[in-house]
Amino acid sequence: MAHWKLCNALLFAAVAISGRPAGAQQTAPSYPQVSVGGLWYLSYQDGAQDGADFSRFVIKRGYINVEAKILSFLAGRITPDTTQDSTGDVKVRLKYAYAKLTGRNVGFITKPELEFGIVHMAWLDFEERVNRYRLQDTMFMERVGLFNSADFGFTATGLLGGTLPEEYQSRVTPDYPGRYGSFALGVYNGGGYHAREQNENKVLEGRLTVRPLPDIGPGFQISYLGIVGKGNTALEPDFNVSAVMASYESARVVLTGTWMTATGNQSGDALAADGSALERDGWSVFGEGKVSPRWGVIARYDRFDPDRNTADDVQKRTIVGIVYHLGRGNELLLDYDRLAFDQAGRPADDRVQLTVQVRF
Repeated sequence: MAHWKLCNALLFAAVAISGRPAGAQQTAPSYPQVSVGGLWYLSYQDGAQDGADFSRFVIKRGYINVEAKILSFLAGRITPDTTQDSTGDVKVRLKYAYAKLTGRNVGFITKPELEFGIVHMAWLDFEERVNRYRLQDTMFMERVGLFNSADFGFTATGLLGGTLPEEYQSRVTPDYPGRYGSFALGVYNGGGYHAREQNENKVLEGRLTVRPLPDIGPGFQISYLGIVGKGNTALEPDFNVSAVMASYESARVVLTGTWMTATGNQSGDALAADGSALERDGWSVFGEGKVSPRWGVIARYDRFDPDRNTADDVQKRTIVGIVYHLGRGNELLLDYDRLAFDQAGRPADDRVQLTVQVRF
């Protein structure tokens, strides 16, 4: 009888440790688990650029996402990207094609992941989860031509200090929910996802985001971006970026403010007459107001100086828009975009645009 009681005690201890009821069988997950989705931006645009009027229907973006959970620690994604070039030709190219490894928590670092292949670079995936209006056009630093969103290489990411409560994630945002912030660090060829590498130099890009008030102000974050490398030409001009973004997210309001300074750009064509990389700086502010569950408004202002050593070349962009949330991540956006130049006699670029975002 004593032996029987001891066996029962050991059995119940094992069940308590495993978290499974006695007699229950553990069912192994069935792999691969494959999902298919899409994301399209379809627009009508009317305006003027470089003094010439235009009126056109365009496909701004057309993703087909195929994602697979292959093993408990291994996933993969491949994303063909349909876009129109300057001639109007519709082309398909790969935007992402990577393997993703998921690791165990390591102390303060939660949910570490590693992408390898054609991957997200360290910054824009994060910023686009705060400013969700990529359908209007690209984010500030990408739009002025500093860098783009994907490249050949690897990116390591993780959250800091666990995760925020589920209530905050469902009410405000589930993206990058680290209690004290998150990070991303990557090494890349430097040409982006649609250019061949022109030299043997690699570009290092890192982001550190801190959430200083997780209990009383979880929506407030401060993020730093650093990039060190060479532009993607045989001349290997300097390419460095240092940027800071403060952001605030709530159920009704999203606000961001970004300041950056840079030398050169990713493509390596931001050069002075002597072949040296241009010194550049700028800042951007963005706001979203959610008037109701369906209706919202957005506004953005960018100021960019493409060459600090040249006078009267500052570019100033103003964006305002009204958005209707169709549901399940599908949006209808009407916006006005104006790019003004300091150069005497150069007319501003103006555009009115109606865009539908289709997501499934």
